[in-house]
Amino acid sequence: MKNFYFTFFITLFTFLSSEQSIAQEINPKIQEVYGNMTEQIAQNEPDRIKALNDLLENRIKIVNSPIVGDDKYTKLSSVPLLNKYNPNLERDKEFDPENFNALKYNMNFFTTQTQVYRVDNTDFIIVIEKQRKEN
Repeated sequence: MKNFYFTFFITLFTFLSSEQSIAQEINPKIQEVYGNMTEQIAQNEPDRIKALNDLLENRIKIVNSPIVGDDKYTKLSSVPLLNKYNPNLERDKEFDPENFNALKYNMNFFTTQTQVYRVDNTDFIIVIEKQRKEN
């Protein structure tokens, strides 16, 4: 019986610790977009949080690229907000490359091709590297 309680408490502690570490890994940009649903998503879909963190940390780049000739990139202003989870999201009034939250916009993040968007009336482009296949 002692083994049962010991095993139960170790399992419970491990479970609570893993939940806490997932919550600590959530980027504030994810929290901004998913609002009150963030914790539920973290608990039920930890791989989704992992993919979003990877996206923010490794795949989204802001590049200074002056417009030359006809600009072929999709304008950020034409991309709808992703406000399904947080209806209070608003478009950025000014573009700040250091604090830009691409997750706020319904861009094509999970594709096998690199995506590029132009920030309207600026020399900045947002490059979203293609999704890498996991082995």
